[in-house]
Amino acid sequence: MRRDPRLAPLSEEHHHGLVFALRIERELPGASEAEVERLYSQLLRFWSRGLLPHFHTESECLLARLIRHRPVEDPQIQRLHREHLSMYGLVARMRDAPSPAGRREALREFGVTLHDHIRWEERDLFELAQAELSEGELDALGGEIAARHPKLARAPWEDVGE
Repeated sequence: MRRDPRLAPLSEEHHHGLVFALRIERELPGASEAEVERLYSQLLRFWSRGLLPHFHTESECLLARLIRHRPVEDPQIQRLHREHLSMYGLVARMRDAPSPAGRREALREFGVTLHDHIRWEERDLFELAQAELSEGELDALGGEIAARHPKLARAPWEDVGE
């Protein structure tokens, strides 16, 4: 099924997530401790500027409409919550890591989890939303998404000072 343009801003943000997950996969194996710290610092910026607002929009706008059509116990609804919470936990694990090796492993896990989560959302969750939501619900959803997520001029992990 073709992506509904009202969901496109979330899909565009998913692109940033996939790029970051790929960076983790490529850069992390041979990274020095200093490079791991730099990647971790960029992840924290991406987390606060990109992923947290994105997760909130998915929950407050998309999921809030989907549960009109599906019970809260639905496996798709549960999976979204479970995977978001898993990423919250991985970020906390990175923050609390007593060693660079622990942070490296949590960062690796985060990249894999983010990649798989985005692929699932694009392939399954968004398809479900397009099939289940009415045109009016999709219009309202699209308006909320557009208001919350203006197009970014730069990747959310970039910093002007870098």
